[in-house]
Amino acid sequence: MEKIVWDNNLSIGIDLIDQQHKMLIQRLQAVCEAIESNQGEGTIAKTLDFLLDYADFHFSEEEKQMAEHDYSGLDLQKQQHEEFKNAVKKLVEDFEAEGAVKDIADHIRDFLFIWLKKHIRDVDLQFGRFLNEKDSNA
Repeated sequence: MEKIVWDNNLSIGIDLIDQQHKMLIQRLQAVCEAIESNQGEGTIAKTLDFLLDYADFHFSEEEKQMAEHDYSGLDLQKQQHEEFKNAVKKLVEDFEAEGAVKDIADHIRDFLFIWLKKHIRDVDLQFGRFLNEKDSNA
Protein backbone atom coordinates (compact mmCIF):
# COMPACT_ATOMS: atom_id res chain seq x y z
CA MET A 1 0.00 0.00 0.00
CA GLU A 2 1.03 3.57 -0.62
CA LYS A 3 2.58 5.28 2.40
CA ILE A 4 1.13 8.45 3.84
CA VAL A 5 4.06 10.87 4.02
CA TRP A 6 4.75 14.57 4.47
CA ASP A 7 5.52 16.48 1.33
CA ASN A 8 7.19 19.92 1.40
CA ASN A 9 4.41 21.16 -0.89
CA LEU A 10 2.21 20.93 2.21
CA SER A 11 4.22 23.56 4.08
CA ILE A 12 2.18 26.69 4.80
CA GLY A 13 5.15 28.67 6.11
CA ILE A 14 4.14 28.65 9.78
CA ASP A 15 6.54 26.34 11.62
CA LEU A 16 4.24 25.34 14.48
CA ILE A 17 1.36 24.45 12.16
CA ASP A 18 3.67 22.68 9.71
CA GLN A 19 5.05 20.54 12.57
CA GLN A 20 1.53 19.70 13.70
CA HIS A 21 0.52 18.77 10.15
CA LYS A 22 3.55 16.46 9.97
CA MET A 23 2.43 14.80 13.20
CA LEU A 24 -1.13 14.34 11.88
CA ILE A 25 0.23 12.71 8.75
CA GLN A 26 2.51 10.45 10.81
CA ARG A 27 -0.48 9.42 12.93
CA LEU A 28 -2.57 8.60 9.87
CA GLN A 29 0.26 6.39 8.61
CA ALA A 30 0.66 4.78 12.04
CA VAL A 31 -3.01 3.76 12.09
CA CYS A 32 -2.71 2.22 8.62
CA GLU A 33 0.45 0.33 9.58
CA ALA A 34 -1.13 -0.93 12.80
CA ILE A 35 -4.12 -2.27 10.87
CA GLU A 36 -2.14 -3.75 7.98
CA SER A 37 0.34 -5.53 10.26
CA ASN A 38 -2.40 -6.82 12.58
CA GLN A 39 -0.82 -5.18 15.62
CA GLY A 40 -3.82 -5.98 17.74
CA GLU A 41 -7.05 -4.25 18.62
CA GLY A 42 -5.54 -2.46 21.64
CA THR A 43 -2.71 -0.87 19.69
CA ILE A 44 -5.02 0.18 16.87
CA ALA A 45 -7.60 1.62 19.27
CA LYS A 46 -4.88 3.55 21.11
CA THR A 47 -3.53 4.93 17.82
CA LEU A 48 -7.00 5.96 16.65
CA ASP A 49 -7.67 7.66 19.99
CA PHE A 50 -4.38 9.54 19.74
CA LEU A 51 -5.23 10.63 16.20
CA LEU A 52 -8.59 11.99 17.35
CA ASP A 53 -7.07 13.77 20.36
CA TYR A 54 -4.26 15.22 18.26
CA ALA A 55 -6.68 16.44 15.59
CA ASP A 56 -8.70 18.20 18.32
CA PHE A 57 -5.53 19.78 19.73
CA HIS A 58 -4.19 20.85 16.33
CA PHE A 59 -7.45 22.30 15.07
CA SER A 60 -7.95 24.22 18.32
CA GLU A 61 -4.46 25.69 17.96
CA GLU A 62 -5.08 26.71 14.34
CA GLU A 63 -8.43 28.27 15.18
CA LYS A 64 -6.92 30.12 18.15
CA GLN A 65 -4.23 31.64 15.92
CA MET A 66 -6.82 32.62 13.33
CA ALA A 67 -9.02 34.27 15.93
CA GLU A 68 -6.05 36.17 17.38
CA HIS A 69 -5.27 37.58 13.93
CA ASP A 70 -8.89 38.29 12.92
CA TYR A 71 -8.65 35.89 10.00
CA SER A 72 -11.78 36.06 7.83
CA GLY A 73 -11.59 32.37 6.91
CA LEU A 74 -12.06 31.14 10.48
CA ASP A 75 -15.66 29.97 10.03
CA LEU A 76 -14.73 27.87 7.00
CA GLN A 77 -11.83 26.38 8.95
CA LYS A 78 -14.09 25.45 11.87
CA GLN A 79 -16.58 23.81 9.51
CA GLN A 80 -13.90 21.78 7.75
CA HIS A 81 -12.19 20.83 11.00
CA GLU A 82 -15.49 19.43 12.28
CA GLU A 83 -15.83 17.44 9.06
CA PHE A 84 -12.42 15.84 9.62
CA LYS A 85 -13.06 15.11 13.30
CA ASN A 86 -16.43 13.56 12.48
CA ALA A 87 -14.78 11.35 9.85
CA VAL A 88 -12.22 10.16 12.42
CA LYS A 89 -15.00 9.52 14.96
CA LYS A 90 -16.80 7.46 12.32
CA LEU A 91 -13.59 5.48 11.77
CA VAL A 92 -13.42 4.77 15.50
CA GLU A 93 -17.06 3.62 15.46
CA ASP A 94 -16.38 1.40 12.43
CA PHE A 95 -13.32 -0.06 14.13
CA GLU A 96 -15.29 -0.75 17.31
CA ALA A 97 -18.05 -2.43 15.29
CA GLU A 98 -16.00 -4.33 12.70
CA GLY A 99 -12.50 -4.62 14.12
CA ALA A 100 -9.28 -3.98 12.23
CA VAL A 101 -10.49 -4.54 8.70
CA LYS A 102 -8.53 -3.47 5.65
CA ASP A 103 -11.37 -1.13 4.63
CA ILE A 104 -10.50 1.17 7.53
CA ALA A 105 -6.89 1.53 6.37
CA ASP A 106 -8.13 2.12 2.83
CA HIS A 107 -10.55 4.77 4.08
CA ILE A 108 -7.74 6.54 5.92
CA ARG A 109 -5.72 6.71 2.70
CA ASP A 110 -8.59 7.33 0.33
CA PHE A 111 -10.46 9.90 2.36
CA LEU A 112 -8.66 11.27 5.41
CA PHE A 113 -5.22 11.74 3.89
CA ILE A 114 -6.57 13.15 0.64
CA TRP A 115 -8.91 15.41 2.63
CA LEU A 116 -6.06 16.62 4.84
CA LYS A 117 -3.77 17.33 1.89
CA LYS A 118 -6.52 19.23 0.08
CA HIS A 119 -7.41 21.16 3.23
CA ILE A 120 -3.78 22.13 3.84
CA ARG A 121 -3.21 23.17 0.21
CA ASP A 122 -6.52 24.98 -0.31
CA VAL A 123 -7.41 26.42 3.10
CA ASP A 124 -4.47 26.39 5.50
CA LEU A 125 -2.09 27.75 2.88
CA GLN A 126 -4.30 30.83 2.56
CA PHE A 127 -3.96 31.42 6.29
CA GLY A 128 -0.19 30.96 6.05
CA ARG A 129 -0.01 33.58 3.29
CA PHE A 130 -2.30 35.91 5.25
CA LEU A 131 -0.19 35.64 8.39
CA ASN A 132 3.13 35.97 6.55
CA GLU A 133 1.86 39.07 4.69
CA LYS A 134 0.55 40.54 7.94
CA ASP A 135 3.93 39.94 9.61
CA SER A 136 5.85 41.46 6.70
CA ASN A 137 3.67 44.58 6.77
CA ALA A 138 4.07 45.08 10.53
